[in-house]
Amino acid sequence: MQRGHILIVGAGPAGLTTAIELKRRGFTPRIIDKIARPHAQSRALAINPRTLQILEPSGVTDKLLQKGWRMNHVHFRGPSDELLEVNLTDMNGPYGFMLSLPQYETETLLERHLTEQGLLVERECELVRLEQNEDVITAVIQNASGKEEVCHPPMVIGADGAHSVVRSQMGLSFTGSSYPQDWGLVDVELEPTLSMDGPTMFDRSPHVFGMIPFSARRARLVSDVSNPLDVMPPMLKVLKINWRSTFRIAHKLVDFFQKGRVFLVGDAAHIHSPFGGRGMNLGIEDAAWLAWQVSTGHTHQYMLDRRPVAAQVLKTVDEGTRFLASNSTAIRLFRQKFMPVLGRTEYFQSRFMNIMSAENTPFPPWLAEE
Repeated sequence: MQRGHILIVGAGPAGLTTAIELKRRGFTPRIIDKIARPHAQSRALAINPRTLQILEPSGVTDKLLQKGWRMNHVHFRGPSDELLEVNLTDMNGPYGFMLSLPQYETETLLERHLTEQGLLVERECELVRLEQNEDVITAVIQNASGKEEVCHPPMVIGADGAHSVVRSQMGLSFTGSSYPQDWGLVDVELEPTLSMDGPTMFDRSPHVFGMIPFSARRARLVSDVSNPLDVMPPMLKVLKINWRSTFRIAHKLVDFFQKGRVFLVGDAAHIHSPFGGRGMNLGIEDAAWLAWQVSTGHTHQYMLDRRPVAAQVLKTVDEGTRFLASNSTAIRLFRQKFMPVLGRTEYFQSRFMNIMSAENTPFPPWLAEE
């Protein structure tokens, strides 16, 4: 393939990773984003061991490790006490932990690294039209002043999120389902009244409640109600609220990950609940996988490799979310009485850690070669 200016639309974690991985493989991509700077809200937090392995060859992982909060355990608590603890340090591979870092910090770090490699994100540039006719791709890009530019990139990579313009312009359907209720999240500063060494899931039947730390005193609170503070366990003491939002959980998967020489990565191709912290990580993995296939000339394999992985992750996180959020009497009994026993078995611990670490999906082939 000719090494021209591959166009990447979207400068979130997936788009930035695509650019970083293409650049280190000898390409000079062009990356655009319609917003002026990364969103100031934290949004995704978890960075899993697979992502740390993927970003290690570029040198990004060392920078993430300097900024992030290491999470070594996952805790499950019932109405009164702890039901189960999973020790993440038992995970296979070089990184026996999850890293917690607000997404805007991750994006800022990735963009700074890309700039150091001589590649700037073109901000306030929006893709307004995309066509593909035989061997010619036509992209129309509009800048902040409204001026339009017509270009013909050899390839377009849509990393432009759940409302992807690239996906829409290619006529690709994005099907799935949504949960009926709004969920809420609040980023807060806390009194350290419980362990901040990893996420804690609380059974607050009829609601589910989670706390994910990203420093010794800062954490995200999330619940299946619009205001998590309404169902917050009394043991938590909030000192300050930094940000709050609501969201609707949806599980959607695009029918085709590629159409000709137009490709989708990350949320443009799949969205799902935050259970297991797989969302941003799955998009980063898509991005690095595609960059590798661009460099080897095997982009025709991209959808065959990535869509089954996304389908599997969506199924797993949907089942996990519904189990934790269910108010069924039988499931509540199972969570509170049987899960503490089952959860200590090698089978459960291994399966759970494989989901968290992404070891339940194929290992990136190029990492075994580097």
